[in-house]
Amino acid sequence: MNIVCVAAHQDDIEVNCLGTLLKYRQNGDVNITNVVVSNGDKGFQFAPETPYEEVARVRNGEATKVAEALGGRYICMGQSDEYIRDTDEARNQLVDILREAKADIVFTLPPIDYNTDHMVTSQITFHATMLSFVPTIFTEHDPLSSCPVMYYMDAIAGLEWQPTHYVDITDVWEQKCELLRFHESQMENSRKFGGFDLVGLSEVTNAYRGLQSRVKYAEAFKPCLAWPRVRAGNFLP
Repeated sequence: MNIVCVAAHQDDIEVNCLGTLLKYRQNGDVNITNVVVSNGDKGFQFAPETPYEEVARVRNGEATKVAEALGGRYICMGQSDEYIRDTDEARNQLVDILREAKADIVFTLPPIDYNTDHMVTSQITFHATMLSFVPTIFTEHDPLSSCPVMYYMDAIAGLEWQPTHYVDITDVWEQKCELLRFHESQMENSRKFGGFDLVGLSEVTNAYRGLQSRVKYAEAFKPCLAWPRVRAGNFLP
């Protein structure tokens, strides 16, 4: 199974989907590709004097470290942090990534969230997922044989978003926390920006979703209910 996660910033996948990726890895043979649209260069609110190039280097290094710990890989699409745009180039860039990865399942951010980078990333992914198997869209790699299944991840703090599917991550919770801490810069940045670190945010959100689904910790999702991105069957671990 080939899984591609698409997010806006270098810690989005880890907060919203990392436990689920660990479950996939635990349960079978999977190939994981983590894709981030922005370069992350505005993500040092705790040290605003740091040059953008250095911020991007650190954040992409942290995301790479997490992906490699999952046995996967990390790709940065390189757009400017906080200014993500849905362009022809961005759509085709992601189309080619999905094709090269031979994506079976695509996870992305919900269409409603706290940051427009998240919402635009969701929009880019929505369209690129369908285009990935359209033969009249030409990229470096051949079109997929069928459209990948697409799921939306949770919104930050669960606001204005109601999931429908839950993955019990209780048995991989400690592993998730360990890998979240690989984002050393964002543990500090989240405390400065939001008053919490990544582990604290995940603990509250995942415990809340666990309460809803009668487990200790859960990550929550909603399938994209738009043809041809939806398919009969359960593709979550």
